[in-house]
Amino acid sequence: MLALTTTAGAAAFVAASCAGAPHPPAPDDDLPRPSGAPLRRGTVHDVRAAGATGDGRTDDAGAFVRSLAAARSGDTVAVPAGTYRLVLPQPLELPAGVLLAGQPGRTVLRVEPGATAAVEVAGTEAAIDGLELARNADVETVLLRVGQVDRLILSRVVLSGAADSYDAFCHGIQLGVTDDVSTGLVVRDCLFHRLTYGLYQANESTAITVGVQVTGSTFARNANTDLEFNSPAGSFRDVVVRDCTFRDNDSPGFAVGIAHCAEVTVTDCSITNYRMEAVHVEDWSSDVTVSGCRFTACGLREFAHVQVISGCTRVTVRGNTHDAETNTEPIALVNALAGGRGDTAGGRATVPPTAVTVTGNEFRCSPDVQAVAFHGVGGGAITGNRVTGLSAEDAILLDGAKAVAVGGNSFS
Repeated sequence: MLALTTTAGAAAFVAASCAGAPHPPAPDDDLPRPSGAPLRRGTVHDVRAAGATGDGRTDDAGAFVRSLAAARSGDTVAVPAGTYRLVLPQPLELPAGVLLAGQPGRTVLRVEPGATAAVEVAGTEAAIDGLELARNADVETVLLRVGQVDRLILSRVVLSGAADSYDAFCHGIQLGVTDDVSTGLVVRDCLFHRLTYGLYQANESTAITVGVQVTGSTFARNANTDLEFNSPAGSFRDVVVRDCTFRDNDSPGFAVGIAHCAEVTVTDCSITNYRMEAVHVEDWSSDVTVSGCRFTACGLREFAHVQVISGCTRVTVRGNTHDAETNTEPIALVNALAGGRGDTAGGRATVPPTAVTVTGNEFRCSPDVQAVAFHGVGGGAITGNRVTGLSAEDAILLDGAKAVAVGGNSFS
């Protein structure tokens, strides 16, 4: 089940790896860093001209505050290459329509927040490009807190939480801060690493977030769920996660958590080395498709590669490669069941899913796993899959499932 609480700080239960004495953040030299020319538009306000040094020691927060205050919609606040130490008693506020832009791969903001967020953004057509936001103190914080927005673009951004270095949580992006409807969030070519949650919306938020696109981004070594599209009191609609890399998550979280959502697509992603299930679908979500993904060494401790529970309907798992040849725990790679007891965290009844389709996948199995298990599922299909390493009797389990078409699968 998705971890559910009522405060921004407790929006995750923090993995055990977050605890312990602080130590220097790992460099993660094996992870891709953004590159390319900096973006500029409109009138340019250079933080160096406002007094920033970028030497990594001087507190440059005042120069950022002055530059952002001077910018108007359509302008750019430019942050040249360098390392900027920002001691922030209050979050930096990115005005509507303003682009905050660094030199991709070469501009680092080492933030020391005194409040619960480092940067806040709201309004129409704001953008952040080419910056690394890195937590530089053992404080509870969110690196980017998002209010009501329309057409917010985050590109070539690195969010670094040092969650393995500090005891306090550090989330990457918090959505739904105000109880409104937000539309058109784009996250592309970004890196989220060593955070607690990568992206989430707090449980008590009643905000509706519509039109989220996450593309070409990497999520690595986070201490809980990378993308948490879950808000029991609110909702997500029209979500696309495409061409992303998810890796190395030894936590009680997932690569993509989907709860109380509609119209979600996870496609052409690579997901490797997850303790729990890689994709988790629950709480009456509908019209969810997981396609063209490669799952390797996921569900290493428990549950699944893709788990579908709690009243979800019209969930399709199609054309993926599931490599479980190294798995030793007895999991089903695609597992559909009621899940839990009583009501979901969103107050909806916990019942088996309906209309679950598993088709055209390749399952490479160890002797310890099953390819597909349907428990009480009503309607759907298990067709056209290719299974290696298991017989037909061992590969597919139908436990109380009804009106499920099974055929055209091959076993070797």
